[in-house]
Amino acid sequence: MKHFILWGLTLAAVVLGGCSDDYDDTELRTGLNDLRDRVAKLETQLTKLNGEITTIDALVRKLESNVSVVKVEPGTDGKSYTIYFSDDTKAVIANGQDGAAGKDAPVIGVKEEDGVYYWAQTIDGKTTILEVDGQKLRVTAEVTPPRLSVDEEGYWEASYDGGDTWERITNAAGEPVKAVTDDGSSIQDSFFSAVTQDDGNVYFTLTDGSVITVAKRTDFYLILRKAPDVAPFVYGETKTYEIESAGVAETILTKPDGWRVALKDDVLSVTAPAADAAGFEAEGTVAVIYFDGAERSSVAKLGVVVDKSQTGVTEGDDFTIDITEVTDKSVTATVTPKDASIYYYVSAYSAAEFDEKGETAVTTELKAMFDYYVSAGYWSDYYRDMYLHSGTYAYTTPASTPLTPGQSYYLIAFGLEEGASAMTVTTSVMKVPFKTTTPVVVNTKYRVTVDNITWYGAGYSVVPSDDLHYFHGIVKKSAFTGGQGQPLTDAEVAAAYVKEYENRYYDELYLNDPTTIKWTDLSSCGTQRQVVPRAWIRENELANEAIRPLVAETDYCLIAFGVDGKELRTDVAKKEFRTPAFTPTEECTFDLDVTVSRQNLSIKVTPSNKNLTYICHLDKSATYYEFETDMQYAADDLFWTKYNLEAGRTLSDELLTGDIEMKAENLWASTGYVVYAYGCTADGVITTPLTSVRVLTEAGSDTPPATAAKPRLVRVR
Repeated sequence: MKHFILWGLTLAAVVLGGCSDDYDDTELRTGLNDLRDRVAKLETQLTKLNGEITTIDALVRKLESNVSVVKVEPGTDGKSYTIYFSDDTKAVIANGQDGAAGKDAPVIGVKEEDGVYYWAQTIDGKTTILEVDGQKLRVTAEVTPPRLSVDEEGYWEASYDGGDTWERITNAAGEPVKAVTDDGSSIQDSFFSAVTQDDGNVYFTLTDGSVITVAKRTDFYLILRKAPDVAPFVYGETKTYEIESAGVAETILTKPDGWRVALKDDVLSVTAPAADAAGFEAEGTVAVIYFDGAERSSVAKLGVVVDKSQTGVTEGDDFTIDITEVTDKSVTATVTPKDASIYYYVSAYSAAEFDEKGETAVTTELKAMFDYYVSAGYWSDYYRDMYLHSGTYAYTTPASTPLTPGQSYYLIAFGLEEGASAMTVTTSVMKVPFKTTTPVVVNTKYRVTVDNITWYGAGYSVVPSDDLHYFHGIVKKSAFTGGQGQPLTDAEVAAAYVKEYENRYYDELYLNDPTTIKWTDLSSCGTQRQVVPRAWIRENELANEAIRPLVAETDYCLIAFGVDGKELRTDVAKKEFRTPAFTPTEECTFDLDVTVSRQNLSIKVTPSNKNLTYICHLDKSATYYEFETDMQYAADDLFWTKYNLEAGRTLSDELLTGDIEMKAENLWASTGYVVYAYGCTADGVITTPLTSVRVLTEAGSDTPPATAAKPRLVRVR
């Protein structure tokens, strides 16, 4: 409110000082309005920074009260962390990003002296302890944490009494520090620069370089994972929350009257009372009191509140509206006008905005857009059918304009009639209140296992805790290191994994009309049992793909992570493993003598072991070089040799022995090819390293038969 009052005084001064018919104050007013808009846009970030100051205050007080951290849970965005404390509280902290935007902004932090933490601020790289009335401002429950704001002229200001009084922040020269500059603003992204941990402590590094160290307690705790501070329920609804614990020997549950709770298999189940139940409490606290069987005990709490369902039928003077579903982002309803001949408009509208503007202003605002289309002659031909409806209409919030979760709305409907140059409102506005739900965080867990590890492949299983979609696969452990050697978060690796699919199927996902692949075609649901290498045959055959063999003596990770479309929905489950080295079981070398005659090859294969069974094939060099090692290529070649066996044939039919002469004809002109051989048994075991010879066909015809696309060697009898 203070800002609005001062802006009024500023504008009044301009008006009083400029009472001249010849004076044009447009430029001045524009500048003031622009500055005011830029200050207003900082409010969201200021709220975040002041919230972080409160978090810093809480961290220091937890440290001084011997409260410990029991778990640090990285967020799926790769930047935030949920910190669980031993006093059953939690905090969400997001690392700041490097950048020039906040380089001149004041940084609020703490400074330790003789074991005591004091509030401090850093300006232009210089950190000083804050003082009020000559006394250092200690971080304690009795001292109100500093608060930041930006005044009407775009300068930083601070309050040390909870916002009752404010003073400008000055630099070392005593000059006020600008928050709104010619280049934009000097606001910080965050006061936290990193959250790290070791076996004994969690370290919260602030952007001024100070570090708050809080001890970890990992031998005795119980936390409700991804549970809100207060969970909303509708009557009779049941919600479950996964429990993670250590050192817990016994638990006792408490609850509000009329609620039901149960704890089984590390899952807490909470059921709200029925709407017709007697003597229940509409809100309260569910508590899990836990003991270690000796002297220690603690408690984990969950606030709960129950309210009526947002669905139902409402009769109005002009419409009947039946809201059938309300989610966190949409409302679905059936609207029936009492007069079937009228056209009407229906939409969800913010309740707060509607109440502030009033019915007349809302209809005038919407009608103005329709009037433009009428006056331009576009209404009847196109826009009427886009915006208006007649008869019974099933309304759902458009996916392109989702609602805000946890907010109050009206579903509004009113009649309209087209005139010669404008629309006329023909009914009053019917409004039905509803509130979007708070998003339900599905606490998905994945049990991942790897087995049958060989030098070229492995088997794996992924068992999810729900039936929602997820991605899974094997990536190199080196994928968790960036191009400059920096460590990548699990979320960044998962995002890159999904991005690879997006690039591969971009046209099918976005450009085809209609699109031929959906994200659910590329992700999985339910339990998955897979082997590598493999030919992955999906329900949508356009999404089929070949999964290549692994590379010997390499570290890998099996990963699984939930997705909503292409967006990450869960943490990444990982299982690390290493492939062993390839060990030959036979001693044999191959002499490959290849003669090129235009687009034809004549090949003589001479193995040193005449009794050895082996494979000799031909491929384009471009395909061969896509693989990292000869043995990875050999494993891939063997897989597809077995996979593509014709009916009635076995691998034994593909194997060769002794000296062999072969030929390949009508290959592509001026094209590189590879002829290769490796030992192999009838049951599909590679016994020797791969031997290869690279050749280039001569210039000539560029349109050989289709068989050249998949070149084959034919044995010369």
